[in-house]
Amino acid sequence: MESKLSLLNRFIEEDTLLYFAIDLNQECIVEHNNAFATFFNEIDFNSDHQNIVALVFPEDIGYLQAAYQDLQPGVMSDNIEFRMVLQQRTYHLLANVLIDKDDPNILSGRVTDITEKKIYIEKLMEYTNKKNAVLNIVSHDLAGPLGSIQMLSSLLKKHLKENTEERITKIIDMIEANSKRGIKMIQEFIKKEFLESIGVELLKKRRNLVEKIEQLLDEYKSSELHLDLTFVFKCALPEVYVFIDEVKFMQAVNNLISNAIKFTPDHGTITICLQVTENIVQLSIEDTGIGIPEKFHEKLFDKFNLAGRTGLRGEHSVGLGMSIIKTIVEWHEGKIWFESEENKGTTFFIALNEGLAPSQQSSSLQKTENE
Repeated sequence: MESKLSLLNRFIEEDTLLYFAIDLNQECIVEHNNAFATFFNEIDFNSDHQNIVALVFPEDIGYLQAAYQDLQPGVMSDNIEFRMVLQQRTYHLLANVLIDKDDPNILSGRVTDITEKKIYIEKLMEYTNKKNAVLNIVSHDLAGPLGSIQMLSSLLKKHLKENTEERITKIIDMIEANSKRGIKMIQEFIKKEFLESIGVELLKKRRNLVEKIEQLLDEYKSSELHLDLTFVFKCALPEVYVFIDEVKFMQAVNNLISNAIKFTPDHGTITICLQVTENIVQLSIEDTGIGIPEKFHEKLFDKFNLAGRTGLRGEHSVGLGMSIIKTIVEWHEGKIWFESEENKGTTFFIALNEGLAPSQQSSSLQKTENE
């Protein structure tokens, strides 16, 4: 009867996942299965594993080096996601690696090709971000007119108090009731959309924040003339990586942009800026709006506060409250703050650790907080 160990070895040999073992002293691959050899078919990896390392995206090299430095003998390190270019095609790979406890010179691992899954998720997230932006634009377009209808009907009712014609008063009451119901439906729908996703467990992945911000702004920029606002994105780098739960974090960013729209007059500008300093990623959302009164500054992020205001075009408060946005940022081990002066605009800042290895992430932001 075949031994359990030989059965396991045969399974690994025939598995579609990529298994390998590297001798760190000799810098060569000493063991691999058939799937590994097939994947790297045209690469001479037996003599030097650096031939494989050379295929890794330059932007991911630093991340892999940091992950390697974090390895502890006998402790599995999983979910190391990186990219490779092989035969002019980009692959997204997920690695689990282990340094042998008895022989620290041997590093073994398993690699999963998640390219197709990644493409599917990226496309799904792109549409999710667009959907959230569209919801905010639609709420802006509907809530404003409905708010005006409600206000005008109340004003009309006031002037017609002495009119004895009951039919006119009844029609005005119907206009007012329907506009209120429409506004409430918009508020509840968008709030439900946001809160349902927040209730889902946090799932952080390494993501290019430049790409995500650009995708989100595409929808707003397509409505620039309609909204009568200008959207600007500033970033000197093509890629800035952070570990985020994309759905939750981008909804928080989306809501900050939505708030900027509400309180920025026509012909105003909303500027999103992204920069990296000493492994800290800082995202800012600046508007040329009416600003936040100083009396609201201290308790703006409190769960229950009186800072909720009707927008310049009659938009009621919808979506995520500031306390929930702050909670989402803190879930990502980040910080959020703002600067504002009445009639001079508002800027919200979010600081996150750059997408490095876990041990380097926590130390970077902690250093900033202590300075």
